[in-house]
Parts: sequence; structure tokens; C-alpha cells
Amino acid sequence: MTILELEQASMNPGLAYALGLIYPLYKEKVLNGCEYILGSVNHNSGKVSQSQLADHYKAVFELFAKNNLSTALTLKTNKCPEYTITAKEGFTILIDKTNVDKEQCLDILTKKVKDISISDKTIKTEFVKGCFDGRSSFDTTYHFLALDVDRNYERQDLIIEITQSLQIELNVNRREINHAKNDQIRIKPTNILYYITNIGTYSSCRKQIIEKALHTL
Repeated sequence: MTILELEQASMNPGLAYALGLIYPLYKEKVLNGCEYILGSVNHNSGKVSQSQLADHYKAVFELFAKNNLSTALTLKTNKCPEYTITAKEGFTILIDKTNVDKEQCLDILTKKVKDISISDKTIKTEFVKGCFDGRSSFDTTYHFLALDVDRNYERQDLIIEITQSLQIELNVNRREINHAKNDQIRIKPTNILYYITNIGTYSSCRKQIIEKALHTL
């Protein structure tokens, strides 16, 4: 799928999940001469088993197939034979953005996420699930489920609006402009059980981490 095809695509749960993987942290990469936007599921080395990754990949592929996206959206493992997308364990959605500049890509993605913000609960749920399935981590000090996000407050506010519309309580960590670490949108400890029960995850690894953390609260 190209970014211009994504712009014209009808919203459905599979596309909402894909946008959840893509939107929080915008990443581009040139692979085999083509320019791509990346929507990654990332885990630090040693934190996820290959069987857990395979099950997550299968669940996402089946979600895409159910919504007629399995041939439109390209899924690759992060360490596929042709190239390395990232050193982290996981897999990635590739959106072809060749000859479309970053500003236009972000405008298109924001337009689609705004469509999600006025969609029904199922669409919103899949978007939020995609966000936290892709790049969340559990903060063992403060017991937040934390999502890294770009330092763009308009885009952050859109993610926050959609997440809070599902009765998820958030804490937002906006760092200094030049801070080396990303900003974070974090689910409060008191709301994590509600999140895993009502939003859920396609990642058995994320679920295991969250459920283990719940026993420490």
C-alpha cells in the first residue's frame, strides 16, 4: 500500500490497528531503493520469544485479512533476509511513501486518525490497541504502561483524545524540547486492569508483562 492509497482507504478495524502502529512515533526508511513509513512492533532483545512474535504476527495478519488488507499492507519481520528494518525483535508494516514528502505523509496520517476520533468504539479500540501493542513498555518504578510518542503536541492530543474516550485514564510526560528521550503517554496504574480487560492486546508478550505487573500493584 502507498501513502496515497492509504489516504483513500475506507476506515476499518485493521486499518485502525495499522495506524496505531504507525502514528505515535513517525519513522521512515529506505529499503531496496524504495522509501517507506514504518509501523513497528518492537521488543528489546531477550524480552520476547519467537513463538510469541509468531502468534502476534499471525493475529495481525488475520486481522488484516478479515478487513481485506492482507494484500494491501506489507508485513515484514524486523530481521528479514532482504534487509534489517530495526535491530529490535518484532515485525513492521511498510507503507510506500516514495516521492511523497514527510509533511504531506504526516498530514495524511493525521487526517486518517481524525477519522478514527469520530468513529465507533470498535475502530477506536483497534487504534489504541495498535499504539500500545507496538511501542509500549511497563515502567517498573511508577507502574505506568508507557507509550513513546513524538514531541508533537497536536498529534499527542489526538491520541490522548481517542484513548480517553474509551475511559482510559492517562498521565502525559512531556519533556523539555531538546530532551534526548521521547515524550510518553502513560496509562495510570489504577487503570491498567481496565485497559487489558476492555482494550486488550494481540501480543501475548505484552499481556504477560502487564498481568505480571498487576500483581505488584
